[in-house]
Amino acid sequence: MNNSLILLGCVNTRASLIGIDLNNRKAFWYCPANILRVCSICYAFNALYVSSDNMLTKISAKGLEDYKIPGKYDNYAHSVKLISDSQLAIADTGNSQIHFFDGEQFTLTFSPLENWDSIPIDAIHVNDVLSWDSGLLVSAFSYQPFTVFKQTKFDWQHAGLGCLYHLQRFEHRTISRIVAAGLQCPHTLTQFADHVYCCASAQGDWIQFALSPQKLLYEAQRTHVTDTHFLRGALCYQDGWILGGSSRRHEDGSGGMQLYYLADDGKIETIWQGGSGEIYDILYWDQEIMGDVCAVLEHAAIRFSDDKDFPPRSILPKEYRT
Repeated sequence: MNNSLILLGCVNTRASLIGIDLNNRKAFWYCPANILRVCSICYAFNALYVSSDNMLTKISAKGLEDYKIPGKYDNYAHSVKLISDSQLAIADTGNSQIHFFDGEQFTLTFSPLENWDSIPIDAIHVNDVLSWDSGLLVSAFSYQPFTVFKQTKFDWQHAGLGCLYHLQRFEHRTISRIVAAGLQCPHTLTQFADHVYCCASAQGDWIQFALSPQKLLYEAQRTHVTDTHFLRGALCYQDGWILGGSSRRHEDGSGGMQLYYLADDGKIETIWQGGSGEIYDILYWDQEIMGDVCAVLEHAAIRFSDDKDFPPRSILPKEYRT
């Protein structure tokens, strides 16, 4: 794997996948969003998996395979993560659930709101998941239905309602416990060594958590990365982190996409700037898997509105092929 090449998964963006060459600080390949819609991306089972809207999509040498995500409401699917050697987990934002997928079918569901009498659509904005402490760690915007606050124009985005939930199964039920709170739009759960990390997206902060004796997560370190971007997406890189910035969550909508490099000494450097859009995930570019993905997408039919605003297809340059 070439560690200077990365892959961006972008939501609400004209290009849904973007390959970035960090050495040359340029984009070398992209997929137009009228061919493939993306929120989150991950590698698993020798394929690229994409979650978006109501669908989990597998892209491999065999082509594109869609799997409808179960649920009462529209799923608004956010993160997809490899949880174990045999299971993916998908954050079903619309139904406030986490679904497991074994490569063929959905197998198990966790819900932080399982015992609630009535759960509205997108109740707490569940958006990410991590295997943690014999269960799951899940990020969400609120501990009670934030849609109520949105409808009453309450400033839910900056009110510190965000939480991290620890979910476990007991007698076929989900046991839910809040282990961190007071966050502003938490995204991008990541674990490295003994620490858990996440973005406080609305603040532009990158937070490192440590575990207390009571098995609660407390803030060990907070780094302010940006005042101009909605911070989301992270990749452990060299002696620091690559973090994704998206300006479309701010009122003026200016600034475009941006990648930051946060070094272990605290220094922050801008390493790439792109057009208008939102970065959700950042992965290393797996040349073997992405060679097949690019070939499939090069010939894939247009799956969504063929709007003239979408860019033309991109062909993977020879120098970036396996």
